[in-house]
Amino acid sequence: MLITDKMKHTIQLIVASFFFILLASCEQNKEKSMDIKSIDNESADAINPYLTKDQNGNIVMSWTSKDPSDSLYRLKYALYNASDNTFGEVITVPTSADLSTSPESMGKVAFKADGTIIAVFGKRIESSVNSFAGAIYYSVSTDNGKNWSAEEIIHSDTSQNTSHSFFDITTLKDGEVAAIWLDGRYSTSEEGSALFFAKTQGNIFGMDTLLDKNTCECCRTDILSDDMGNIHIAYRGIAFPSGMFGKQVRDMVYLSSNDDGKSFSAIKPISEDNWQVDGCPHTGPSLAVINQQVNAVWFTAGGGAGLYYTSSPNLNEKFKSRSLLSTTGRHPQMATFAQNKLAVVYEENAEMPSHAMEGNDAHSPMKMHNASMDMNIDTAEMKMNHSTAEKAGKAQIVLQLIENGNKTETIKLTDGKQPNHHAVIAPINNQLLVAWIHEENGRASINYSKIF
Repeated sequence: MLITDKMKHTIQLIVASFFFILLASCEQNKEKSMDIKSIDNESADAINPYLTKDQNGNIVMSWTSKDPSDSLYRLKYALYNASDNTFGEVITVPTSADLSTSPESMGKVAFKADGTIIAVFGKRIESSVNSFAGAIYYSVSTDNGKNWSAEEIIHSDTSQNTSHSFFDITTLKDGEVAAIWLDGRYSTSEEGSALFFAKTQGNIFGMDTLLDKNTCECCRTDILSDDMGNIHIAYRGIAFPSGMFGKQVRDMVYLSSNDDGKSFSAIKPISEDNWQVDGCPHTGPSLAVINQQVNAVWFTAGGGAGLYYTSSPNLNEKFKSRSLLSTTGRHPQMATFAQNKLAVVYEENAEMPSHAMEGNDAHSPMKMHNASMDMNIDTAEMKMNHSTAEKAGKAQIVLQLIENGNKTETIKLTDGKQPNHHAVIAPINNQLLVAWIHEENGRASINYSKIF
């Protein structure tokens, strides 16, 4: 039979369609084959996962659990066993009882080079003049979590009417633990905080250092120490750019230290988004370093709502122009893995209107949506002693891979039929461990999965 050009074209289309269907089928099977597990199922609620490493390089997860016996939240942690994808003995930090439960300012643990464990957590302080008054405490264990020191306040300011929160911690190359946090000691109004830094000297934190007086008061901060010992810090700053007629913008900024925190660089913008917002986004940045390249991801509604990515060749140069990762993503966390690849994990809210973060004026959808976010998270902050959170909307956890600055693969870890949010990520050789908050039937739990 003579095969015409038209028939050849038809055959090519059929073959192409077949391979497309086969590829889609493989992708679906990949999603279905995810081995998702839960941790701490005995708790009334388990929330706020955080991943770090101990002094031997083993993955450790910490989280916040509600004890059914007294309804108080406490900080817990456990060592991860990569060989069978399970967590070992769960250890509770008793001094953390009644800690704050905001997912943007969660309790965490860090391990010094000598094995000393530093637990850091926030607690609310009753104040008649400031409903967000609180302090950041730390407690120390030198015997693998069997015993803990009495809690101590990490900051030099001990005012009972001041907000101290939204902290992050990391282990430095010199073996000490460093912390940053947002601090209201200089605030003269309801808006704005200051950023402070402190590090351990032995088993206590030394004097804190002011890094910036103009920061957004309600977004997660990020600090990390790279293999060369450089300290990297990112947070949402407040600025009043010239030409903006006195309007404030809340964009991500960056600073660094190459001498173990003795001094810090000048502050530089990660991206000049010019997001004009007076509210509280409650979604902070995340950093990762490949060799000397500093990578950043963050959420903004300036110039188009969404999650964005950029990088800088080293500590000193400017960040490149941003690229869009997701228009509906929130709360990104990033890690390096598998020969200089980047992995970003975040939630995509299935119930958020596409226009919700577009406007910038006082009567726009932006303002209305931002007020909603404020109400949800601020209520959770004020109800630190009660239920986990105002229940989140349906959202799915998404993993985005980046190589050489370009998106390469998107993997949906959950189906979006339940509220899943505030995911975290850590590398395990050429694999990734991802954990997140899962809500179902009025209860919160922590799910996790090993990817690849």
